[in-house]
Amino acid sequence: MSANWARRLTRWPAHINAGQVFDMSHVHPFRYSLKLAETPVYPAREVDVRVGFSAHTFTRSCKQDEEPHAAYSRENDLRVFCESRYALSKWVPDVIRNLDGRDCFYGNRDNYLVIELPEIVTPGFQYWIFFDVRPVDDDPNAILVFVQSAYVGSVDRPPYGRRPKRVGFRVLVNLALRRRRPKRPP
Repeated sequence: MSANWARRLTRWPAHINAGQVFDMSHVHPFRYSLKLAETPVYPAREVDVRVGFSAHTFTRSCKQDEEPHAAYSRENDLRVFCESRYALSKWVPDVIRNLDGRDCFYGNRDNYLVIELPEIVTPGFQYWIFFDVRPVDDDPNAILVFVQSAYVGSVDRPPYGRRPKRVGFRVLVNLALRRRRPKRPP
């Protein structure tokens, strides 16, 4: 395994606001091993799951009168630190480490999501964690799970359409290892 596996993934520095320090080490890149059993279609193998995080897990879009944060923004995506998203982002690493045991769903943007209901989310709302699963160019036994965003949304306007469509994490992993994506069901 390459020692430089995380060189292209951001290690978010601590956010400091009015003297309060918000540690970001929970959204630093990490990796874990996933053992896939042999199936009639796929051989048994051990997969190196590498995980990276977008700033969208702990930031929100700027309002018109807000100054965007330079480290979290891009030209067409102006962002500011969000304390409520930050607090919920602490759940995300454990959720990602346990994707194999959770229901994953197709998102509306050629991505996937898991739905969480932490006790701090108001009834009628869900915590949505969006991610993509990609192959790793320099290691045929590795994939990258990139956490694109995570936020609370209303069950009345879910990001997966009128009916959620499930997809297994192992299916996503096996297809990514073969440089393929699943076809979203109708």
